Amino acid sequence: MDNQDAAFFKKFKAQIHKHQFTIGISDLAKMTGVSQTQLRYWEQKNYIHSIKMTEKNTVHRYTYGTLMRVHFIKTMLDEGFTLAAATQRAEEHGLQMEMMRVFVMSAFQGIEERDGHHMINLGYFDEDHRQELYCYIKDNQPHYRVYPVK
Repeated sequence: MDNQDAAFFKKFKAQIHKHQFTIGISDLAKMTGVSQTQLRYWEQKNYIHSIKMTEKNTVHRYTYGTLMRVHFIKTMLDEGFTLAAATQRAEEHGLQMEMMRVFVMSAFQGIEERDGHHMINLGYFDEDHRQELYCYIKDNQPHYRVYPVK
């Protein structure tokens, strides 16, 4: 990975880490199929939360995490769950998603070309930092390799 790629991935990881992707209520409604009225009700009931961009700004902005939460709640409602049960499941699901986000953001070290494959460097494989774990995709399946640190 060259310096330009490293700088891009560092900035991208920082943005994801800070949840800097935000959308308005109109876009959230369009992307999820949940009406703006429903979204406002869910926010009033503290099932979802918006963020303030500035002190004076009253426009509702939502993070990517909230987008995923709304999708999940809507899916549960469509499957016949009550709103209370759907939000409880969303809470449990959100904890799992946060764990995955932290793992991906801390493990991802970049993309490199090795042995004829574009591989994701997942960081050190051992406590002594002598080996690194790499993953590549072939036939839509992940394959893993361990290499000595360069």
